[in-house]
Amino acid sequence: MTPARRPFRSAARHYWARPPYSAELRPALAARLGWDGTGRLLDVGCGPGVVALVLAPSFAEVIGLDPEEAMLAEARAAPEPGAGSMVRWVQGRAEDIPLLDLGAFRAVTLAQSFHWTDREAVAAIVHGCLEPGGAMLLIHHELDGHDTVAVPPAGPPHPPIPHGVVDALLVRYLGRGRPPRDPAQEPYADLLARTPFGAPQRLVLPGRRDLVRSVDDVIDNYLSTSFAAPDLFGDRLDDFRAELARTLAEHTDTGCFWEWPGDTEVLIAVKRGEGASPTAGPAPRR
Repeated sequence: MTPARRPFRSAARHYWARPPYSAELRPALAARLGWDGTGRLLDVGCGPGVVALVLAPSFAEVIGLDPEEAMLAEARAAPEPGAGSMVRWVQGRAEDIPLLDLGAFRAVTLAQSFHWTDREAVAAIVHGCLEPGGAMLLIHHELDGHDTVAVPPAGPPHPPIPHGVVDALLVRYLGRGRPPRDPAQEPYADLLARTPFGAPQRLVLPGRRDLVRSVDDVIDNYLSTSFAAPDLFGDRLDDFRAELARTLAEHTDTGCFWEWPGDTEVLIAVKRGEGASPTAGPAPRR
C-alpha cells in the first residue's frame, strides 16, 4: 500500500512566511467572549503554533493539537508567550480528541484547518469538549481570491504580489496552480447551524494592510501550502525556487511586494447551557 502523502511535513519550516491575522484578533475575542487569563484553550490543527501562541495570554493553559510532528517541532522551537500561560503540544487529529483525554475547554480554535477534518463529526466532538458558554472559533482570511485587493497604505510603492505569474510557473513544474475553491462546499455557517451549536456569530476584524514581503517571503509562503509543498517538486525544488526568484524580481522595482491577505473572519459558535452566557464560561476543569 502506498503511504499517504504528508504535505505539511515538508511545508512546516516555511509556515513562518504565512501572512498574519488581524492585529486585533486576541483583544477583540477576549472582549467579546470574556477571556480573562483563566480557562483552557485547544487549538486544533495548530501547525507551528501561530494562533495558539497569539491567544495564549488570555488563558491559563493552551494545548496545540496537530497530526504532523514536523509542525509540532516548529511550535516547540517558537518563543513561548509571556503572562504565565502554560502551553503544551500534542500530536493527533481533530477526530482523535475523544481518545486523547484532554479535558474540557473554554475555547477551541481552528484556524484554516476545519476543511481538513470530517467537519460535521468534528463540530460535534468540539461541542462535547467545550464547557457551557464556551466557544468554537473558525478563523480564516476573508478573501475569495487574489484578484481583489484593498487600497495599499501610503508608503513605499511596492507592487502587489503577481499571483498569476506564480501560478503559471506552478503549472509548468507541477501541472497545476492554486486549486480553485470548491463551489459545492457547504458554507461553514450553514453547517454549524445544523449542529448543536446553532447558527454562529460572525466577527470580521481589519486585516493588516501594511504587509511588505521580500521575494523569499513570497516563495516560502507558497511552499507552506499543500498544493505547492516542497515534497511535490522532488529534485526540481531548487530549480523552481531559483526560477521563481528571478521571475518575481522582474515584477518589482523595490525588491519587495505589498501583500493583502484580506480581513480576518471569525465564526463564533457558542455552546449553550443552563445559566451559560455567550461572553463567559465557568472556571476551567482541572
